[in-house]
Amino acid sequence: MERGNKEKIIEMIKAIENKNSEMEEYISNLSILSRNDMLKKITQDIINNNSLLQELLGTEMYIISSEETEKNSSSYIIEGYINKIQKDPYKKIIFLREFLGLFQERISEMDKEVILKSLKDEKNEEKLREEMISLANTFNLNS
Repeated sequence: MERGNKEKIIEMIKAIENKNSEMEEYISNLSILSRNDMLKKITQDIINNNSLLQELLGTEMYIISSEETEKNSSSYIIEGYINKIQKDPYKKIIFLREFLGLFQERISEMDKEVILKSLKDEKNEEKLREEMISLANTFNLNS
């Protein structure tokens, strides 16, 4: 094979490799919905575009699978308590006691008091949220 042909082939291979890396980067930057998110979006579009279904179900209804509800129920509960604390910060201890009460017998009363003392002094809402999520995961919060 002549030297010119070899160089031409090498250049073509490099061009193909560059195109492949560009395609990989483009594909990795695409936002692809999960199967459940795609199904929720399709279901919501069907409801939004069907006046009969809107009348039957109501236009404000959101369809959430029971599996997702169970998975995210503790997150919804925690967000509810964070919102209550944001609206009325003077009742923070009351809301935290109420939150700890959700754990019923899984946390002893003495432990609840210790946890309450650590949570009540937390000023950063994000850290408070993280600590509440950690508690929910550790002690299996069920609504």
